[in-house]
Amino acid sequence: EDKEAKKVTGFATTIFANKQGKINVNVDKYNEAETTVVLLDQVGNIVYREKMAVTSTKFRRMLDISQLPYGSYRIEVSSKGEKITKSFEVGDHITSRVITMN
Repeated sequence: EDKEAKKVTGFATTIFANKQGKINVNVDKYNEAETTVVLLDQVGNIVYREKMAVTSTKFRRMLDISQLPYGSYRIEVSSKGEKITKSFEVGDHITSRVITMN
């Protein structure tokens, strides 16, 4: 079995920055397990955490990151031993605040 090709099967995520400078986090859950969404700073401190109900199948949040200090952050969505991580940077870009999704 090719472990590199192993896909997350318990849920799907869409995480993106919008034009208002906020991060949209969408989770569609396919299992009946506890699913957690966590926003961590560059040293691993939890900035935000929310657990989806076991019976919930959809999670939609718009995270306002305008008050976060400049730096590197990551969003982790985990459920039943599976995890998806998305990293982003908060910083200045000429005259406006910029979010870069990796």
